[in-house]
Formats: sequence, C-alpha cells, structure tokens
Amino acid sequence: MYFYVIRNLYEKNSQLLLSNQEVFKITRTQSDFRAGQEVVNGWFIESNIDSNSKFSILKKLLTLFEIEDELFIKYSTNSDSQSEPNRFSIRKKYWHQLLPLINNTALYSNVSPSKDHWLSAGAGISGIHYNLIITKSHVRIELAISSSSQDKNKMYFKKLAQNKESIEKAFGKSLVWEELPDNKMSRIKIELQEVSLNNESDWDKMNNFFISNISKFENAFEPFIKNLK
Repeated sequence: MYFYVIRNLYEKNSQLLLSNQEVFKITRTQSDFRAGQEVVNGWFIESNIDSNSKFSILKKLLTLFEIEDELFIKYSTNSDSQSEPNRFSIRKKYWHQLLPLINNTALYSNVSPSKDHWLSAGAGISGIHYNLIITKSHVRIELAISSSSQDKNKMYFKKLAQNKESIEKAFGKSLVWEELPDNKMSRIKIELQEVSLNNESDWDKMNNFFISNISKFENAFEPFIKNLK
C-alpha cells in the first residue's frame, strides 16, 4: 500500500511531491538510499523502513496534498480509528449551520450537509465546479476545472486566464490562478488562512468569508464560463 499511495500522489501532482524534499526524500539516484527502490518513472525512495515510519510519512504527505482526511491508512495499529467518526461529524455540523446562511446564490440550494471536507456545485459545463473547502488550517472557494480530459482542462483554464483582469475586476480582488501543469486538474481560488474547522470560535469568520465571496465569485466567472461551451 505504501508504494501504491506514493505512485498515486506522484500522478496527482508530481511537482508538489518532488518539491518537498524536506517532507519526503525522492531522487533519481538509487545509491542515495540504503535500499533504494524505484517507485515511478525512474524516481527512487527508501524501502528499508518499518511500518510505523511508513505510516508517519504517508500522513505527512497526505497532509501536504490536503487529502489526509479522505484516505483510511491501515498501516499502523497505532492509528486512532475513533477519531474518524468525530472528524466527519464536525464537518457535517459545520455544513449544516453554513448552508442556510448562503442565500445570495442558488448554487447550493439543493446540496445537503456532508461528511466530506468540500461541497461542490456545477458551473454549467461538465467537469467545472464551484467548490467550498474546509480544512484544519484554512478555507477556500475554488473554481475546479477537473473533467476527464487533461487537455480540455488546460484549454479551459487558459481561456479563462485570458480574461483574468476582467474576472478579478468583477470579483473585486485578486485570485490565485493554478494551472497545475503536471496535474490533470486546474483551479482558481481564494483562501482564508489561519482558521480551523476544529475551532468553533473560527466558524463565524469562516462563514463570513463564504457568504461574502461566493456570490461575487460565481458572478465574476459565469459569463466567461458560458463562452467556453
């Protein structure tokens, strides 16, 4: 499972994996390791480590990729399975109190509270979604361009990027544009840092961020998304 997860993270975003050597050592030189093993495309990692160390590495990597809550890792008997239900219930509780407050757009009018760390609404074209994301360190609104075709995703992103100035002017502030050339998806986002889902005292600030931005975000992109069809 360890090597399977590493390979999948590489396929998801090789640039992110390779650029964080302080978190995870991966090189093209087998002799850099005591027992180097090729994991993908000529890249080597250490294979001579115990299960607990593998578990610790995977947790760090999944946190880096912001998907630690989406995978159940059963490598270590030290994993706290009791924390998972509580984690899911906190998310659902947050979404339950947020959704009634979002009354300036119809995007999420038919969406129910979820145990996931995101809520997604279609943008009118298959593979393009407006996502609300909640994590332990930040929250964000993003336009996710994630159809089954990487070429189509990059084409959509570049067409939208041609109108970056107009979109940001309509929205009222700058956005973060991430083509992610080594990844299938691309996204455009705005984030609020230094807030945590696990800290209910942050929830009002998180709510205000979503409520004050999601309608403007949708309205800024909508006319340009229509032109992608």
